[in-house]
Amino acid sequence: MERRIALKNIGKAFGFAVATPTVLSILESCGSVDTASWTPAYFTAEEGSFLTKAVDVLLPKTDTPSASEVNVHVFMDKLIAETYNEEAKARVRKGFDAFTAAILSISGASSLASVSEAQIDEAYQALYGERTDAIDAEAYGFAGQFRGMVIDAYKSSEYVGENVLAYLPVPGEYIPCDDLDTLTGGVAWAE
Repeated sequence: MERRIALKNIGKAFGFAVATPTVLSILESCGSVDTASWTPAYFTAEEGSFLTKAVDVLLPKTDTPSASEVNVHVFMDKLIAETYNEEAKARVRKGFDAFTAAILSISGASSLASVSEAQIDEAYQALYGERTDAIDAEAYGFAGQFRGMVIDAYKSSEYVGENVLAYLPVPGEYIPCDDLDTLTGGVAWAE
């Protein structure tokens, strides 16, 4: 029985080892994309335009770049198109369709292309609040997944990793016991 568990863990480790270079290459390729000429690989052009606005409403430009400025929308599109299997793509499609339908319903907009950032923000207030019967369970569930994907992609971007979060290239200095305030000034480590 222990041998089966060991073989299963070896298989998982091999899967992570194979998948990691793919994700890293996607991250690297997204850094140089011109958003104005970007053509989505998984989403439609209208959905891609909506995605650009939607990620910026979640992470707008402040003293740090907005999500679209570090190409979060491009990374998400490429990640789904190039690494998800058909079953995972179908789950994303189902959730995304429910999510966008809820946003259209809440905002009153006629199409994704016509939804403004203010309307998306208003819809987010409902989708990220407490679930009600008026909000589809699929849309509500995908809203949380979507927000997590956006934040993870943002934190994984090169600019944010090197210029916003605490960054120490490998191998770095090893300090086993100290607090975050002393080591990084209270800033989280880049992933």
